[in-house]
Amino acid sequence: MTIEELMDLQEAGARACVLGLAGHENPFLKADKLPAENHDGLADWLSRHDAWKFGWEAENASREGNLLPYVRNLLPRIEQIPG
Repeated sequence: MTIEELMDLQEAGARACVLGLAGHENPFLKADKLPAENHDGLADWLSRHDAWKFGWEAENASREGNLLPYVRNLLPRIEQIPG
């Protein structure tokens, strides 16, 4: 997935939140979007799912006035990413 695709998916998640969709309505949870039983493409699917979810969660947190706690919660997770 390119950085542009990642950003588009995050934006789509944020738009979904604005339109009133719930977090569990992530389009990557639909049966036709799930990875095959042999797990081909699992990493790509997970990246896309998580990008949409991130956009939705960030928008939801900003709408609820909880953006700062949301970002603080992300920081320990980011520090754990090997790099």
